Amino acid sequence: MMKRSALFHATAFPLRHVMVPEKSIYQTVREIIFESVKDIGLDDALDGAMMETLKWIVFEKWNPKPKDALEEFGCPHCHQNVATLAYDQEKGQCPRCKGEIFITDMFGLHLNMQEDFAPNQVATDYMSVSETMMIFTPIRYFWENNKEVLKNCLMVKDGPLALRATLAKLSAPIRRFFKFAKEQGIEVAMIGQEKTGAFVDHLHLIGDKAPVGSIFIPNNTYIRAEIQHSNLAGIYGTDTNYGAKVFIKYNNYHKMVINVPTGERGEFVENPSVNKLIAIKKIIATLPKILSNRHEGALLPIELANGIASLSTYPSAKALELFSDALIKSYLIVDDSVRCI
Repeated sequence: MMKRSALFHATAFPLRHVMVPEKSIYQTVREIIFESVKDIGLDDALDGAMMETLKWIVFEKWNPKPKDALEEFGCPHCHQNVATLAYDQEKGQCPRCKGEIFITDMFGLHLNMQEDFAPNQVATDYMSVSETMMIFTPIRYFWENNKEVLKNCLMVKDGPLALRATLAKLSAPIRRFFKFAKEQGIEVAMIGQEKTGAFVDHLHLIGDKAPVGSIFIPNNTYIRAEIQHSNLAGIYGTDTNYGAKVFIKYNNYHKMVINVPTGERGEFVENPSVNKLIAIKKIIATLPKILSNRHEGALLPIELANGIASLSTYPSAKALELFSDALIKSYLIVDDSVRCI
């Protein structure tokens, strides 16, 4: 069922040591990010869907009064924080230098790039963006066509409900969407499961002594002192997270760290409680039905999705075939040197 239903998205970035005619790596990567979000890739069902979802989120189209324009962001040409786009636009011009800007420039991935170099973090950050767009695409579809379906759905994401650094510009409108949907009587149930990291390490320390059937929601003070061991004064996750950390223990084998969106004010909740977690009762009742015994604390949907997304199985054959064909066609011998164009 997963193989028949899964949607695949793939792209490739020339991060370094690659030449593209008349373009720098800086410009090439910017354009690839934009075109990749538009998705001209592996699955016809995804064509344009991620871009529509991105605009749906950043312009807050779910609201009867959507945004007229994007909040100003750094221009990739003059590097001034004056770039913006009017409602529903994907491309435009910087009001200061008139350089072409893309809606995907709002993520600020170009801030870490040079003309002839892009760090690996660009690819990692793009993966975070694409994961977020792909899980919100069915939410957008049902919101626009049949909101009632969302009352019976649980969206499961592999990883935290958070977007780091400049990607965090998506977090605030996402939080506002969850709040707005709840006010409309539609609690959109979503979780993000963390399988590694500081919170999972902390669960291993406290999980064995926790009572079976318990739930623990650490507040900011606890996170700073007991998990991060930090004296930082700021509130953890205030700009980046759109879900609260939740520790759940069903039994001694099934203990997990999940993230659950909050619905208070549409802003980050410093000290969340159970009654502030959206659809938490449905989530807690549903998770025992999708537990996997293959790994400790595992969830079956994530396990199955990882299995079909693995490069050792489908869709690696199709993805790598397309990529290798493109490379073979792109190599030329020039002055006894190989240049990829």
